[in-house]
Amino acid sequence: MSFFNYLILGIIYFIGSSTSFTFGIGYFTLYRPIFSGLLTGMALGNPMLGLMTGAIANLLFIDFTSSGGSLKGDPCMAGILAAMLAVKLDIMPGAAIAIAYPVSMVGLVIWQYRLIYNVRFTDLLKKSINKNPIKALWRYSIFLPQLALLIGSVVATVITALVLYSLSDTFLGLIPKLEIVLNTTGILMIILSASSAILWFKYKYNIILFSVAYIVSVYFHFDTYLVLIVILIISAQKRKAMTLEKYQSSTLSTKHLLKSWASWMNFNHACYNYELLQGVSFSYSMVPVFKKLYLGKREEREDSIRRHFEFFNTEPNIGTVIHGYIIQLEDRKLFDKRITDSDISDTKKGLMGAVARMEETTTQTVLAPLLVMGMIYGVVTEELSFFVLSALMMSGAVIYLSLKGYFDGFYYGEEGVLRRVNLVKEIKLFKISNKLFVILLGLVTGETIFRILTLLEVEKITDGSAGLLVLFVIFNYLIRKGIKIKLIILALYLLNIVFLIFV
Repeated sequence: MSFFNYLILGIIYFIGSSTSFTFGIGYFTLYRPIFSGLLTGMALGNPMLGLMTGAIANLLFIDFTSSGGSLKGDPCMAGILAAMLAVKLDIMPGAAIAIAYPVSMVGLVIWQYRLIYNVRFTDLLKKSINKNPIKALWRYSIFLPQLALLIGSVVATVITALVLYSLSDTFLGLIPKLEIVLNTTGILMIILSASSAILWFKYKYNIILFSVAYIVSVYFHFDTYLVLIVILIISAQKRKAMTLEKYQSSTLSTKHLLKSWASWMNFNHACYNYELLQGVSFSYSMVPVFKKLYLGKREEREDSIRRHFEFFNTEPNIGTVIHGYIIQLEDRKLFDKRITDSDISDTKKGLMGAVARMEETTTQTVLAPLLVMGMIYGVVTEELSFFVLSALMMSGAVIYLSLKGYFDGFYYGEEGVLRRVNLVKEIKLFKISNKLFVILLGLVTGETIFRILTLLEVEKITDGSAGLLVLFVIFNYLIRKGIKIKLIILALYLLNIVFLIFV
């Protein structure tokens, strides 16, 4: 591994963890192990192995959300490190994952540090926003925070990857059986992840659904295209038309909404911090709107920008309906004196909580897991068209939901907001997502385990894959009885170390 290779890995981590300049798509694609593994494989000369390793690693984070999934760690960092080890040390993906997973915790340190030092940029912004708010917002909410993240990501990734690669190379060379033991650990981690993930949705027949899907996948290799087709059909459900008359603005056009939307989707986490969370980004997203509303009125424009420099936090993709509604109120305020600045601020704050709860039932816990599992299945079965189709569906869903939120909020106001809050109740996909998730997880886990055992050239692969279902039931029982997942993970590593010593 050359220094240039390590440098590229640092840049890949920055791209995945930043999520800026991706219109909101990056968090659901580039930040996931399946994509960071692919990019790492491309950088190191073996994209297919990197993609396969990242796809398998992604199963450990299938229930990952921004507030943390069941198995704690950094998905992007895990994908990079696992793919690096698999490609450069020529080891099995399961072994690479077992080594990379605990080390991926370094990414969580970067995240915490990022939230802390972004507060410093916010403090600097407070001091300069009174002079030239637009310039100050660009400098202290985007440019400098992203530059700091780039430097921190590269330094942390280079050091972590260098140390991990050197130690792994040394120990694998000294202990020939180590790779086999680590690969076993990786397989057990996948089963443990599935055992934990099905508890995400409260459904009493979870174990039965998962087990049946797992067995079907192992023995019959069920074509998961059918599941994707079901998702497409259900998602295509037509919703009722809005009843309110569409709001017409004499000043703002679709172009201004698009500019505001692009600013928000690209930079809503550019300066995410403990003090204002997304508040700085919200203020910046209003710049294109106020430039038009207060054309030739610099003082009013800058006062309005500063007015939105306050605490704000919501689900960034579903929550765009708030932005649209606030823009409508700002437009109406010019000719309706009953709408005050404090009314707009109170409305914005009041909607944050209601829309933020949508995170738990839409993008992060329904769409992302279902479609990421589609990507994983496409990779492990070597049906790359399935991987591409699932990735396009995920990207399209994020773009559609976020952009429609802007338009519905702006053109239909309160009704648009209410329809967005009730989205889960109206779309059938969300009503049956718990069952779809468990079934698809069983299919994908069964196929993945089968492929790993195939690579290991295990005798009686089918029966061996099916037999591992017993461990799934055991892990699931332990978790439901209150045993901490971290303790189970630690036990898995310790047991395999004992096995290595005495066998």
